[in-house]
Amino acid sequence: MNFLLALGSLIFLISSVYFLFFFKKKLNSAFFVSFITLISYLVMLEGSFITSGLLWTRWIGYAFSCSLLIYVISKKLNLPYSKQISNIFLNIIVMITGTFASINSNEYKWYFFIISTLAYSKLIHEIFNSKSKKLKNISNYIIYGWSVFPLVFLISNEGLNFIIVEVSVFIYLILDFFTKIVFYIKDKEFSKN
Repeated sequence: MNFLLALGSLIFLISSVYFLFFFKKKLNSAFFVSFITLISYLVMLEGSFITSGLLWTRWIGYAFSCSLLIYVISKKLNLPYSKQISNIFLNIIVMITGTFASINSNEYKWYFFIISTLAYSKLIHEIFNSKSKKLKNISNYIIYGWSVFPLVFLISNEGLNFIIVEVSVFIYLILDFFTKIVFYIKDKEFSKN
């Protein structure tokens, strides 16, 4: 597991430096998303907050990095300002309840998971309800990236414990790479903010 967390730290260190120097924009969201993810991986690698093999701090990092992604996407889709703010708060609810679901081992885990899923469903509905032509550029990241995170949670040791920690860390690393690095590099339109 430490190897994968160190690899994630290295990947996001490299992407942070890349985005810092090659994505000079008004708000360099690519750099901030990557840098926040680097910090998240370092916290998990350091290990002080790991309890019973649960890497719950990941969800706190996601509350920050994914909120910035949501802001950029909502803005690019020309959603009204109120919807942009609403989407950010929905994301924060998803991630905070995801944190509580991750650290609970009793029935409250599933209450928090359900609340998180409902907030995520509302967030996705708001994004896919957009009439913007730019939506097709991001739909693959949402469908094949973001929507896989709750499924991984379900089968990981944080959920139903079907897969070992190392496998879930590896899957999360691939998802993080796809939704945070490939997203910005591939879709130049979204790198402008």
